[in-house]
Amino acid sequence: MSKSASVETTPGPVLLPTPEVQQAQHLLARQQIAAAMERARRAADADIAERQAVLSR
Repeated sequence: MSKSASVETTPGPVLLPTPEVQQAQHLLARQQIAAAMERARRAADADIAERQAVLSR
């Protein structure tokens, strides 16, 4: 006889708000923002290049 799956109610790991954890979270957030900005720059550059190519035809 098999048991049916149940929702686990055990919480995941808890990070205490120590200065080290907060610093790591801020660093991660800055890195994620920098990566998103770089992707946006590349997309804008590609869009500009595509528009210039269309206009120069």
